[in-house]
Amino acid sequence: MKSRRTALLIAFGMVVASGITAEADAAVWVGASTGANAAGWSGAQSDIGGGKLTYRRSFDPTLRSSDKANWRAAGSRHWYSAKPINNDIRGYIDGKYDAELRALAKDLPAGTIFTVYHEPEDNMSGATFNKVMRKTVAVVKAANPGVQVWYAAMAYQWKTNSKGNVGTSAGWIDAARAADGVSLDIYASPGNAVKIQDDKGFKRWWDLIKVPSGKPWGISERGISASHGEEKRIAILKDDWAFARERGAHHFLYWQNNNDGQWMLTTDSERAAFRAIAAQGRQR
Repeated sequence: MKSRRTALLIAFGMVVASGITAEADAAVWVGASTGANAAGWSGAQSDIGGGKLTYRRSFDPTLRSSDKANWRAAGSRHWYSAKPINNDIRGYIDGKYDAELRALAKDLPAGTIFTVYHEPEDNMSGATFNKVMRKTVAVVKAANPGVQVWYAAMAYQWKTNSKGNVGTSAGWIDAARAADGVSLDIYASPGNAVKIQDDKGFKRWWDLIKVPSGKPWGISERGISASHGEEKRIAILKDDWAFARERGAHHFLYWQNNNDGQWMLTTDSERAAFRAIAAQGRQR
């Protein structure tokens, strides 16, 4: 009995040491950002989902009234982002918009992933975002405990620090620890045909935010530029999906959004490749 227990502990230790969580190869939710209306979601379900997409990524530029919030347009599950009214970050932190946030949160379906200010790294300091996150968690959880509040980060900033706000993880890691989970928006832009696990922004975010936070993680936006060509796009998609499953991601969402044609999967083979991914995704 002792030798069997020892063997199990050794095996578990090897999993932890490899950087792969105990959730490795667990089912991953698969979804997409498809624009601001039901037609975009319906088209993506047919084109790249085969009816298997779950989370729809949606956005509002302010704290809209619940009946006008974009998440209502479509989707079975929701990954929803909003921003403070008039982008008044200071007023938001000080509680000026608690009533609007509370009313919005109250109607979100259980299991919704929600954030106020996705990709905040090019807009504010880590210390400021920590206050935004803590305000969001406090108000949303009190209004609707079934909603998850996540931090959606920007891989480009963690790679380049072009706005000077992520020279260190100070503040950002505190926000991550206050959240229910941490996700990354990451793009293989023209000239950067790199799979997720090799992206410098991902690696730095993983080391400074995901690992020390100990929180569930996901890919909330993934785009691969059409400039890389069909064969390369499909190869990157397959590598990304295998990596997301191996590392126990909660979700993997593609940017199938027509606001910029370079990211959409448009060829028959590209769409078939993503339908195969969606078919392997978690459904309940």
